[in-house]
Amino acid sequence: MKKWLAYAVLGLGSAVLAAGGAGLYGGYPEVFGIQFVTVEGWRMSVGLLPGETAGESPSVALSLDLVLAGGEIFSDGASGMGSSYYAGAGGTASLLRPNPEVNGHAMLGLQLYNSQVPSLGVFAELQLGQRFTFAPLGTNTYLGFRAGISLR
Repeated sequence: MKKWLAYAVLGLGSAVLAAGGAGLYGGYPEVFGIQFVTVEGWRMSVGLLPGETAGESPSVALSLDLVLAGGEIFSDGASGMGSSYYAGAGGTASLLRPNPEVNGHAMLGLQLYNSQVPSLGVFAELQLGQRFTFAPLGTNTYLGFRAGISLR
């Protein structure tokens, strides 16, 4: 099953990478991840979650988000620096752990770039939503953060 899941993630990731961009990120709750973005605004990411308790093995989180709005905040032609924002919604599932969970969230991000190298940028993103746990059954607030490098 794990081998099939790995092939599916790699295949889907390769297809998405061919259509848009990619990036690397770190943050909370995922400590490291890779994301693939389509030109239509869909983003799929795979991140590594640390164990919740000492001795617990790490888990994998799969996310699917959609950027619903975005725009330029600042652009300085003389220095070449610019910034933009994006906002959207998505969901994350981390099912390969003792306490599986899913969450739905809204996201708001800021990206900084140099107009002379527009394909490379750095970003920071805040995610706020609702987390649903299955063992034990429950719900609570979800707060996530990402920062990383994007390649378009």
